[in-house]
Amino acid sequence: MLFPTHPLIRLVALCCLLTGFSSPLATAQDAPDTVSVPFMENLSNLPKDLAAMQAAKIPMVLFVHASYCPYCQVVDSNFIAPMANDPAYQGKLIVRRIEIDAPLSIIDRQGNTETNRDFAQRLGVRLVPVVAFFGPDGQQIGDAITGVTVPDFYPYYLQQGIDLAERCVKHPDPKACTPTTKKTDRRTL
Repeated sequence: MLFPTHPLIRLVALCCLLTGFSSPLATAQDAPDTVSVPFMENLSNLPKDLAAMQAAKIPMVLFVHASYCPYCQVVDSNFIAPMANDPAYQGKLIVRRIEIDAPLSIIDRQGNTETNRDFAQRLGVRLVPVVAFFGPDGQQIGDAITGVTVPDFYPYYLQQGIDLAERCVKHPDPKACTPTTKKTDRRTL
């Protein structure tokens, strides 16, 4: 017998048929348009991250740090790492990390590989920690947070940068979105 006779078994079979066979076909058709990336990880494949950001229309928070830097550890443990478990940030941005003294490499926009240190130097990072915000086009949004001057105000500055990045991705405004520090020296991923 090809078809089950009991109504409950028929219903289960129908559900399996609909979810089991139609979902992979829909996913395969949608695959070229969507790129899935983890919320928080080390920056390793910039083209993949930019494609995901463009598809989802979300910004990137880039945390540049060093293993020997105690201020970096404070920023990481108190502000960056907790974002991974905060539902307020899920699906609204991605967080990428660059440890400048780690023996890791990054695939840049042109598909070339460069060390974490070289990538950070190309971005103009001279001291750590740095938290910078980037749009799906790879352009820096707003001013980066460099160092830790007043830890009590750090969450405020971080949230202001995130809010600006989200607004600029949705409604680009060159006047509001361009960094104010050195407009001619705007960072590009």
